[in-house]
Amino acid sequence: MPIQITPSLVRDAHALTGSKRPSSKENDFRGIVVPGEVVFTSGANLITGHGTYRLDEMGGVTDAMLTSSNADQSEHPTEEITNLPMYASLSGRMKSVNKLVYVEPPNARYSGNVGDTVVGRIVEVEQKRWKVDVNSYRLANLSLANVKLPTGELRRKSEDDERAMRSFMREGDLIVAEVREIYRDGSLQLHMPGMRTGRLGEGLVLRLPPSLIRRQKIHRHQLVVPGGVGTSEMLDEGRGISRQNVKIGLILGCNGLVWIGPARGMDLGAHLGSMIATTEPAPWKSSEMMGERVAVGRVRNAVLALAACGHAVWETAVLAACEASFVEEAQEETYYDNPEDENGVPITRLLLPDQQRHLVDLVIAKLAAG
Repeated sequence: MPIQITPSLVRDAHALTGSKRPSSKENDFRGIVVPGEVVFTSGANLITGHGTYRLDEMGGVTDAMLTSSNADQSEHPTEEITNLPMYASLSGRMKSVNKLVYVEPPNARYSGNVGDTVVGRIVEVEQKRWKVDVNSYRLANLSLANVKLPTGELRRKSEDDERAMRSFMREGDLIVAEVREIYRDGSLQLHMPGMRTGRLGEGLVLRLPPSLIRRQKIHRHQLVVPGGVGTSEMLDEGRGISRQNVKIGLILGCNGLVWIGPARGMDLGAHLGSMIATTEPAPWKSSEMMGERVAVGRVRNAVLALAACGHAVWETAVLAACEASFVEEAQEETYYDNPEDENGVPITRLLLPDQQRHLVDLVIAKLAAG
């Protein structure tokens, strides 16, 4: 028996705004839609994009149908899109670019756009190219000709450079690059232009849905985050944690991979052949390094809290979440109710669902207040 999906709600294009067009600052008309739902009952002059379609008079799927206007009004008749209802074929958030309307699925793989900043991991070294995992349907290609040399000089790559590819980047290395080209099979061609791309240093990587990453002009940020746990200065000193502000690097890849680490980890991108691991014995035992690790953990848990509640992730929201979590910890009289790991450092409550929702509510209120 065929299943027929009935639209749960039929509204006009301007029903949400009281016969007014949506604000130019907002790029979504309807919010969340489901397959088979009528997006617009009168979608005149709107173009169907990914996840949307129209039905012709015979019941078949059609693209934007064009009809000519009256020839007596103009010597050259103009074309207008037929006023047919527009349906959604995917579940997700309805968005638009000018007149193009499309649906962005919440958990879809990264398809790629030219110029996007992506974070990836080297998985294979081949002849004159690297294979990179960028959370896409296929592995991306990074050609040797599109990579900066360790010396920074501009010249044609030789056979010696090809033999030394593993000294530049090897399997398991994290990189930040940009999308240069998209092939017909969906694979991506990457390149490393300028000083803002390259190999990343020590840090951690989170894998989020690409739809939660807000697209911006700059995706590399340095956040100033408190190094302590926010409860008591004497408690931090007893654990050997520095309470000084720490600079944390944050790279929000458009492909959903987020790199978080010390700010110095982003400076290694210009030197592909430099050593990432330090030779100093156990540097994390110092108070500065311990405070740095606590700050990295705070940023990580803040990003996970935003993603768990379906909130968009960008540097302003992450910084607001870090500040709100530090203030919340400072207002607590005791912090002993939280479980502790083997090193005695309390595990932040941001991993708890209730605390995540509470933190996101604070972030939304803070962003709304300006």
